[in-house]
Amino acid sequence: MIPLLAGILVMAWAQPEPALNPAQVVRIVVDALRSNNAPLPNAGIFTTYRFSSPANRAITGPYGNFLRIVKHPDFAPLLRESNQSVGSIHSDGNRARQVVQTRGSNGQSVDYEFVLTRQASGPCTNCWMVDGVSRLDAGR
Repeated sequence: MIPLLAGILVMAWAQPEPALNPAQVVRIVVDALRSNNAPLPNAGIFTTYRFSSPANRAITGPYGNFLRIVKHPDFAPLLRESNQSVGSIHSDGNRARQVVQTRGSNGQSVDYEFVLTRQASGPCTNCWMVDGVSRLDAGR
């Protein structure tokens, strides 16, 4: 198996683990979304769903709803092969935030804020998971 394909397969089946820090979780999610349809259609969105916290899932609902939300045009820049830069992580105990900037081929940039929490109970105890992603360019 070629190294790139091996990396895509690992990313597609990544799941929360206590050993992952918040920055690693954001990187896994952003990379999965950027190559959303590899190795299977919507594999990146499925990986993102796996890293969604129970609080996030309580709002978004089951995977089918989550899929529709992430496919909304507001999140389209995350689903493209684009240049992305990741800001520094801001962590306060069991909560963390990180801004990701995407830059399309047209030069337009869009910022997203990822909010994560370390889970205190359940099957993902001590894992960092995504509580939400917000597009920051509200004045578009």
